[in-house]
Amino acid sequence: MVMPSVIVSIWWLVTPVQQVIAMNAAHVYVEADAAAVAASAVLPRNIHLFGSYRSVVQEMLRRSPTFRRQCSRIGRQHWLLVTVEPALPPVRQAIAATTTISRDALGGLEAEVRLAGQGELVELIAHEFEHILEQLDGVDLAAMASRSGTGVHAVPDGGHFETERATAAGRRVASEVANARR
Repeated sequence: MVMPSVIVSIWWLVTPVQQVIAMNAAHVYVEADAAAVAASAVLPRNIHLFGSYRSVVQEMLRRSPTFRRQCSRIGRQHWLLVTVEPALPPVRQAIAATTTISRDALGGLEAEVRLAGQGELVELIAHEFEHILEQLDGVDLAAMASRSGTGVHAVPDGGHFETERATAAGRRVASEVANARR
């Protein structure tokens, strides 16, 4: 049986072809036993970076415990591949980053993070990685955006969503990196 392709356009994220209902709230992700997770400063093998982003991501891994936890969680998903690359052609001017998630017939996921080159890279990368974690958690952004007080809202251009969870994660990582530089 061939499974239908699922494409989640995170432009701030996601329009699934096949809806997954998740009634959980979109809150800042904190792993239940985060202290027990081996959050290494080594980039997981399933995260592929365009050359110019490597030094930024390495600094994020060294300086941010939150980003190490994000990467550790992504790294434990052997069926997930994350690619971070420049947006070509550039996305619309108002959009600093997008992530598109697709599922193959065997259940593997590929997340393509595309950065437009504007904005704070540290915050944007962490923000987009949090959107990937939201999808791993099964967060149904469309359902959540239809209810008030969930921390998810639909972006007016249609099919895209923004979450307080991703915004908070991006800001937290940017703050941790900035504070560690001092």
